[in-house]
Amino acid sequence: MSPRFIRIGAVAAFVAALLLALQFVIGVGIGNDFALMSKTLDPARMTTLFQTHANALTALMTADDAFALAYAVAFIALALYLLPRVRLLATLALVFALATALTDWAENSLTLAAVQTAAQNQTLEANTLILLFWLGQMKYLLIYPAAILFAFGIWEDGRAGKIFAVLLVLFPIIGIVGISIEVFQLLQVLWMLVLLSAGGIFLWRAGRS
Repeated sequence: MSPRFIRIGAVAAFVAALLLALQFVIGVGIGNDFALMSKTLDPARMTTLFQTHANALTALMTADDAFALAYAVAFIALALYLLPRVRLLATLALVFALATALTDWAENSLTLAAVQTAAQNQTLEANTLILLFWLGQMKYLLIYPAAILFAFGIWEDGRAGKIFAVLLVLFPIIGIVGISIEVFQLLQVLWMLVLLSAGGIFLWRAGRS
């Protein structure tokens, strides 16, 4: 375990939190239309959405690409920190976390392609929207087991480890409830900010010990 890389992971977690906040601001700028991306598979409505907000969506996907890179680095650092003690658990958690990042990048790439298609006055295909919806669901379904596994791994790290572990376990609970209760979807985003900040603090302390 390299203390220096652990601290780099801490910085990456803080950067990811800032990038998530930036995405939230961009989403607010898009307005109520932004919610359509996770609610409708209507090609006509989504084509209009992508045409109207092409620039904002491009900026959003760019920020999300950087966000995925930042949280991937943070998760790698956390896995390396845990590896000497719980090798199998840390490895499995990292596999799920990196699969999340890859899924996030795939979703962003497909979204950018859809934006370009709509900008050229072509109607989006239903299959494209179904795939986007599937990728959007999978990135969360992959990160949930990662969060739980990491929580088990850090539970023995004193008070800070227990606090961070509880925050990690609550994340999938909030996310699953958010599938049917809309207000929890906003809470999930805010919880991600809390998690990334807490993760940054945890890793920074771990890298200095």
